Amino acid sequence: MRSRTTDTTAAPRPAPPLYVQLAETLKQLMESGKIGAREAMPAERELAATYQVSRDTVRKAIRLLEEQGLLYSDQGRGTFAAPESVRQMSRFLDSFTEDTVKRGGVPGQTILSMETVGANMAIASLLHVPQDQPLLRIRRVRLMNGKPVGLQDSHLRLPDGARLEQKELEQAGSLYRILADKFGIHPSESLESVGAVAAQPEDARLLGVAAGTPLLLCERVMLSDRRELVEYCEMKYAPPYRYKSRISKGSI
Repeated sequence: MRSRTTDTTAAPRPAPPLYVQLAETLKQLMESGKIGAREAMPAERELAATYQVSRDTVRKAIRLLEEQGLLYSDQGRGTFAAPESVRQMSRFLDSFTEDTVKRGGVPGQTILSMETVGANMAIASLLHVPQDQPLLRIRRVRLMNGKPVGLQDSHLRLPDGARLEQKELEQAGSLYRILADKFGIHPSESLESVGAVAAQPEDARLLGVAAGTPLLLCERVMLSDRRELVEYCEMKYAPPYRYKSRISKGSI
């Protein structure tokens, strides 16, 4: 896809919902140490008064942070900040860029292609769109400290008329950051499946491994904070890359 001049007359970017903003504020307090590990969170009424939001907004923010693994509830005692080790294990939709920085590495990318394609039957079903609906497909080699560690093949469902140019992604580095900043699409959670696959010759060449090398295969469907299906991504990671995931028990 050739780069074109970005339209500077685009509509103002919508702000994230209040509960997402509050959750981010509370997250920053935990990361800065102002709310310590295993420290009880203020009561709903206190948070609502402090940040001038409704108690329903507070409940949604707390629920979001619990889903992220940043808070936990102890029945009869209250809600508490999770220990740092647990927070680091959370896989609540960090982008590759954010995840690499948290590991102490330097993230990078090589964009192989960006093109508009029609959704095939499988991807159309996953994203709940008609077959052949135009999607933006982005193929990238992901780098850590300058070395290839993974391949990402994303299919994005963007708003009608939205455009994303290759030079924008090259400059920003993080696709999820662009989605939030440019389109008001805030990645919130994902459904993932994990398996293994043998490296095909082209994959092996791009990752610098031998053909047939076992690769970790992760398939992700990403939802926005408005519960919209936005992205299907297939990720293949080379053996040096360690994938971390947090598993929690849900209701049965």
